[in-house]
Amino acid sequence: MEKEKKKKMDKTVMIVTSAGVAIGLAEALLYYNLGKNAGSKSFQFGVPKGKELLQTLTVVAVTSVLTALISKGIENAVTRDKQNSQKA
Repeated sequence: MEKEKKKKMDKTVMIVTSAGVAIGLAEALLYYNLGKNAGSKSFQFGVPKGKELLQTLTVVAVTSVLTALISKGIENAVTRDKQNSQKA
């Protein structure tokens, strides 16, 4: 039973992390392009290259993992409280 909980936790963390990376990268690219095109008459979409792209991906990945772990921790705390209140 404990092994099934661990698998579910790992799956949940992976799903939330993956969604966070996808959405976070889209958001980061949007902000990148808004800043790059500020004051320009025509909007041109671009993707950062090299070190800047790596830094962006790293920040997005780290924040996505942290979000997933915090979300899972909150879910576990709520579940634990619910189980404790049902036992009482």
